[in-house]
Amino acid sequence: MQQSGGLLPADPLLSPKCCDRVFILVRQLEFVGVLEMVFRPSKEMKVSVLPAQEKQLSSKDKIKTACEHDNVLAFDIYAEDLLIGFVMVRKFDEHCYFLWNYAIDCKYQNRNYGTTALCAFIRFMKEKYDMEEMTTTYIWGNEHAKHIYEKVGFTETDVVDEDDCHEVNMVYYC
Repeated sequence: MQQSGGLLPADPLLSPKCCDRVFILVRQLEFVGVLEMVFRPSKEMKVSVLPAQEKQLSSKDKIKTACEHDNVLAFDIYAEDLLIGFVMVRKFDEHCYFLWNYAIDCKYQNRNYGTTALCAFIRFMKEKYDMEEMTTTYIWGNEHAKHIYEKVGFTETDVVDEDDCHEVNMVYYC
């Protein structure tokens, strides 16, 4: 399902535990269908973002180095067979993960893939890794990130306001 408009996610359909894919029921204008979201282990970010978005993510070199750590999980995100994004989390406690880097390729932004993929990824992490909590941050003023996180169900916990850092902390409880 690759139409020019956006995708509107419904609840993820249950998929078998320990599988690398999640099926999402989506509504797009008058179309309703199932989209297969696949999460393939990755050692680097292969997607491209807009230049202004690069400062919102870790550098590609830092991502590569972080992927070597045992407590870091990174995945390429596919909608059906189409590479649309990248996600990287770090386990910081039993059943708790920090959403460290999340990006949708610039060719697929503003089509609701960001929200759809994040909903599917949360389901994937709950099913495969028994995740109970996911935290994340976004840089103050990044209204697009704030919108996606709130739409998926993250809530603000606090704001870090220091000379060199102005971030908003958020949490999602499963």
